[in-house]
Amino acid sequence: MIPSDLQIVFVTTSLFTFVYILGQIRKHKTNINDSIIWILWSVGLLIMSIFPKLAMSLATLLGFQSTSNFIIVVFIFFIYIIVFSQVNKISLLEEKNKQLAQKCSIYAYELEKEKLKGKE
Repeated sequence: MIPSDLQIVFVTTSLFTFVYILGQIRKHKTNINDSIIWILWSVGLLIMSIFPKLAMSLATLLGFQSTSNFIIVVFIFFIYIIVFSQVNKISLLEEKNKQLAQKCSIYAYELEKEKLKGKE
């Protein structure tokens, strides 16, 4: 069983995370798509904090030797999802950056060509 003071810390942390993310969405500092994983994470942490036997039952059901091992695997999975999401976004941004650089080069070339035509 989780000590009650630790359970209070978990509940407070998950509520703070949830409220913070919603505040960031309301202030338009982050978009909803980027925040969905964080909202799901805070709700999941809140549920496991309020009902610690749920985490213990899931750990036993999935064959983990201890609940802490299960929680660590869940954390690693969460981090994996975030990293994968960020890698996808970086790849898309790199492609857009390359396309913008190519368009700028074409426009600069055409502008230079027009300047040379004007001098003749």
